[in-house]
Amino acid sequence: MDMYLIVYLIFVIAPLTTLIHELGHVSGSLIVKADYIRLTMGYGKRPFTFNFNQIKFIFYPFYFIGGFTTSERDKPYKNSEIVWVTILGPVFNAITAWLSYFAFEFYPSEFLQLLFWFNIWMAIVNIIPFKINEKQTDGFTILKLMIK
Repeated sequence: MDMYLIVYLIFVIAPLTTLIHELGHVSGSLIVKADYIRLTMGYGKRPFTFNFNQIKFIFYPFYFIGGFTTSERDKPYKNSEIVWVTILGPVFNAITAWLSYFAFEFYPSEFLQLLFWFNIWMAIVNIIPFKINEKQTDGFTILKLMIK
């Protein structure tokens, strides 16, 4: 793999895929009518923030080091609503993979191929239930809710 593709993967594809994943959770939160939603990308000092309705977007300088979304509502969430919010992250990645696959058919490029494979990876890994320290996948969250 060329060096420019590695740089592209780290600084464009990985954060874009993470953002797509987190926007899935944001969409789920909007569906269940969350009062407050916060999407955070990366780590560091002095973030760039902006609000859009009840959604607060926070982007840190090291935007390529992951992301997470939280949402709150006065009325407690039902387990089925949490499943909706949780599952839409991997679903958005699967849809993006599917769209990038078809785009690749018309405009073949290594960039679209990376976008496809990274979104496939993100969707599959996040639906497999496992936990490492305090981090857990969406699949683990769903499994916990189903066995309650």
